[in-house]
Amino acid sequence: MAAPIAALPDRADIRPLDVSSALQILLAEVRGGLDLPLDAAMIAAPEQAAAALLELLLQGLPEDSHDVPAWSSALLRMEAVIQSGMERAISIVTQWRDVPPAVVDAVKEARAQFASALEDDPQNPLWLRPEWLGMAPLMQRFRRRRRNARRRLVDPDYPSGNLDEGEEPAR
Repeated sequence: MAAPIAALPDRADIRPLDVSSALQILLAEVRGGLDLPLDAAMIAAPEQAAAALLELLLQGLPEDSHDVPAWSSALLRMEAVIQSGMERAISIVTQWRDVPPAVVDAVKEARAQFASALEDDPQNPLWLRPEWLGMAPLMQRFRRRRRNARRRLVDPDYPSGNLDEGEEPAR
């Protein structure tokens, strides 16, 4: 029997993971799940990562608002792929050698802010931040379409047609 071979160093001298790098991993995992090329834009804060994730979601939805089942199906697919990518990223960051807890928390915060921005509450304080202001109209349109799609799927009497139409006037 051969003598045990000394364990080869299996780890290169990799610098500790910082918040920006961890958020880059988050975006890379999501973009990879969507078969999109990697983006070299630097992300320094969870708010920026969450905003970038929202942009990916909105860009992945069809513009045609007449086909409710196709739009709803695309939304479910995008949400599932993004969620899966976020979970993979958290797993990668968590397993990184000597990762500070604040780095893992930053990735989890980006995930939480993304989820919070998708809620139906348009009064979310995130929308007051400069990096989110430009997306407010797009998110209003997204919420309107999602609300109309949900109504059409559960209410057979709800008028069919364009997802951008059919909103009841505010009273």
